[in-house]
Amino acid sequence: MIQNFIKSAFRNLWKTKGYSFLNIFGLALGIAVTGLIFLWVEDEVSWNDNFVNKKDIYVTKSKQTYDGNTFVFDATPVPLAEAAQAEIPGILHIARVDWGNNPLFSREDKKIYLQGNFADPAILKILQPKFLEGNEATAMDQNDKIVLTASAAKKIFNGESAVGKTLKVDNSDLLTVSAVIEDFPKNSSFSFDWLVNMKKVIDSYGEPNWGSNSLQTFVQLAPQADLEQVNAQLKLFVENKKNSDRPNSENFLYPMERWNLYNAFKDGIEQEGKIKNVRLFISIAWLVLLIACINFMNLSTARSEKRAKEVSMRKIVGAKKNTLIAQFLGESIVFTGIAAAIAVGMIKLCLPAFNNMVSKELSIGMDNPLHFVFLIAIILVCGLVAGSYPAFFLSSFDPLLTLKGGKRKAGSSGLIRKGLVVTQFTAAIILMICTAVIYLQIQHTKNRDLGFDRSQVITTNLLGDMPDHIKVIKQELINTGNIESVGISERSVLNVGSNTAGFTWDGKDPKSSPLIGYTFADEDFVPALSMKIIDGRNFRKDLLGDSSSVLVNETLAKLMQPDGKVAGKTIGFAEQPLTIAGVLKDYVHNDIYGKAEPLLLSPISLENRKGLLNIKTKAGADYQVVAKQIETILKKYNPDFPTTIKFLDDTFNNYFFSELMLQKLASLFAILAIIISCLGLLGLAAFAAEQRAREVSIRKVLGASVSRLVKMLNKEFIILVGISCLIAFPVAYWFMNDWLNGYNYHMEMPWMIFIFVALAALAIALITISTQALRAATSNPTKTLRNQ
Repeated sequence: MIQNFIKSAFRNLWKTKGYSFLNIFGLALGIAVTGLIFLWVEDEVSWNDNFVNKKDIYVTKSKQTYDGNTFVFDATPVPLAEAAQAEIPGILHIARVDWGNNPLFSREDKKIYLQGNFADPAILKILQPKFLEGNEATAMDQNDKIVLTASAAKKIFNGESAVGKTLKVDNSDLLTVSAVIEDFPKNSSFSFDWLVNMKKVIDSYGEPNWGSNSLQTFVQLAPQADLEQVNAQLKLFVENKKNSDRPNSENFLYPMERWNLYNAFKDGIEQEGKIKNVRLFISIAWLVLLIACINFMNLSTARSEKRAKEVSMRKIVGAKKNTLIAQFLGESIVFTGIAAAIAVGMIKLCLPAFNNMVSKELSIGMDNPLHFVFLIAIILVCGLVAGSYPAFFLSSFDPLLTLKGGKRKAGSSGLIRKGLVVTQFTAAIILMICTAVIYLQIQHTKNRDLGFDRSQVITTNLLGDMPDHIKVIKQELINTGNIESVGISERSVLNVGSNTAGFTWDGKDPKSSPLIGYTFADEDFVPALSMKIIDGRNFRKDLLGDSSSVLVNETLAKLMQPDGKVAGKTIGFAEQPLTIAGVLKDYVHNDIYGKAEPLLLSPISLENRKGLLNIKTKAGADYQVVAKQIETILKKYNPDFPTTIKFLDDTFNNYFFSELMLQKLASLFAILAIIISCLGLLGLAAFAAEQRAREVSIRKVLGASVSRLVKMLNKEFIILVGISCLIAFPVAYWFMNDWLNGYNYHMEMPWMIFIFVALAALAIALITISTQALRAATSNPTKTLRNQ
């Protein structure tokens, strides 16, 4: 029986090559899109699966409330780890980890910057990396030892054994390689090149202070530990150590299993993070697959006339209805199997470009049993779903009526076919609207007034001997004629890493404790970023006389005084009075979707020899020339450190990586959905034109114009697409409004985009069906009438 199904399927395929191609190619495209999306989804939901202790690993979070606003941070006090290990039962391992460093590593003539962390040795017990050289027990037992990843070791030692060899760090400290570990996969929350014992730098954090949150603290609970009990003890652990009379913070353990997909908080409550994007793409995958299946159903039922006599003859010679249904479902599964094989080839060809787009290392992995089962399931589901209606429709023909040349009632099949067309185009239009809204959201956020000008700004780290020569470096950069200003800041303008509720001022409500960010900069920082002083003045040149002066932003100024006129007034911190030199126009930082937060800028000191140069180039400057000039000057005064530069625009765009990736993928899949829909529409239009060929010929003989005939043939399909638009709008509105609510700042839902998408969908449909309508309308009527 199965052999007959396959033979029948291939005979039918060969007999109707054009329609079979549309069927198979449409299905293959749909399965390929679904396969790519589910490879991406699989990677996201399997995040951190490489850690054997994943279910027992947590990060310690701090929930803090200031003036009724609750924030959740990953930063914790330095002494927390040691105290919690000693006092809270259930904690198996606990480790502090800093926020990352990118020092220069030197080995003979090779110099390379590598990203890594200072951490407690217990981090190795928590993460359980695979050791390729060395062993866990001694890898981080001394401050002068360093653990390298395999990729980092290869970069430095060119495949030679690394253990026991020394590296110079920032041209000063010597570290001995104690171990080499296997790199963690890309879908991991830990991506470092090296680890060094936290004790190496712990003195730089000052005296142990329970009121200063400065490090991450990772915890592995014992398998039998009760998370609720541990959290109950941890909740006010820090506050009790501070002996605070006004506790405003709580600590809790947050599981590794939720880091990737949920790790977002609003008003202290966990929100859906990347899981929204995962759900969005799963929805897109099913929509595209549904569109492809609908194509198959429509084209199969539309071509039923060609198989009517075959079905009737089978019934007369004794074929039962169930046998016919099984035959047509079998043919459908064969077609789907061919489509799936083609889809696998498509995925293999497209995967490198897809990986580049999503910055992942996905593989088709047909040796993975789960992938193979998924493919078989897709074939069976698509085959049964796509072939179900055609099978029941074809098997229901009345054989005597068909063989006598009588007409069957086609009302139900025609109505169902129209419903499927509406469903198909509704799904495609929803995808088009989603793509447009995501694009507009990103553009809206990128193009709004940020309070600074990120264009034409180059940044580079202040390293080595640069602080000793900063004045002359600045002057020589200006003297190139391509640079307007060179400002220094503690860190990127986009990221203010420190905040406190410890500022005081005259008239401040004693019960008020707003969280205020603070950072450090020099007098050229404001002009280099084209910021505006709206009251008072900037820092003086060379910061002379400004050691106790500060700048505040508008938001902080209005917190202090409703009219914001606070220039010349005093703000205190740690019992030290600071004079407000000027008020800076608000600029967006930390949360690029949010509004400006209260901020204070202090004069920067280069004693710690760290900072960032913000170099504002002149309009029209050749960036390649400027980059070469910057490199030459910095090398002159800091020869031991290679120069690396970044464009502030690129740094800013990196904040939108997830959204830009989402936009690109949604755009790609929306285009493919439209292509699949149009393939089906093309087949249906051709069938409709064929069915009405005699009518068209008679109308043409009687004088009907080509345009009138095209309009007649197009009318039904245009109405169906119009209905699709009306259905798609409210669904897309609800879906995207829910998605946008995941961001703190977004534009109103743009109704104009709905109209634009509707017109685009109508235009695409019109072009598609007009090709067949025009072909029918311009055919020779005498040939058609003679043949019929």
